[in-house]
Amino acid sequence: MNHVRRVGDFVRRDAGPWTPTIHRYLAHLNAHGIPGIPMPVSADDNHELLTYIPGTVPQYPLPDWVWSDVVLIAGGRLLRRLHDASIGFDASDAHWQVPIHEPVEVICHNDFAPHNLVFDDGDLVGVIDFDTCSPGPRLWDLAYFATRAIPLEAGQDAVAIVRRLDLLLASYGMAASRADLLETALVRLHDIADVTAERATAQGKPELLEHVAGYRRDAAFVRSLLSVSL
Repeated sequence: MNHVRRVGDFVRRDAGPWTPTIHRYLAHLNAHGIPGIPMPVSADDNHELLTYIPGTVPQYPLPDWVWSDVVLIAGGRLLRRLHDASIGFDASDAHWQVPIHEPVEVICHNDFAPHNLVFDDGDLVGVIDFDTCSPGPRLWDLAYFATRAIPLEAGQDAVAIVRRLDLLLASYGMAASRADLLETALVRLHDIADVTAERATAQGKPELLEHVAGYRRDAAFVRSLLSVSL
């Protein structure tokens, strides 16, 4: 979705009004001991330069090893670390690319999914693409990770979904119920479908409409899960 280019040990990306806030946030996470995150190097009105995180970032179609319990558990634990470390970040005069969602509990990554996670020989070692971060509730991020990593996609087995939902909630350490997670996932899927549809029109990218249809199908599937006793 953005122009991204590796330059040696660095990554050059499009910048925006939110970039100074995101750079401050990355420095905040680094100061709180979060490993495997890109660090800001420089920025101007058009581009930012970040450190490159070595490793493998899964591409679509995602490889089978992404669906292991080990990856799901590691992802839940890393997301919890990110959220906990975000508490106390000075958001005064902050500019976010993505709207704030209530209730504000933490800084959400907003795109925490296998396609933004970095692996080394199957071990989760980092997370990238923080440009869409913004304040929101913990479940907002966790539910989106569930949609991508459980995955909550049409045609998946309900029994397997229940087991992996419980595993994700336990690895994150959240007392929320499966229904809480699924209800938020439903909202998230409709939200990302709406945003993607708007982007398809505004940027003249009709190919994005295929993604919109996929999000809508997944939302219908999640709604069907909520209609049964899980």
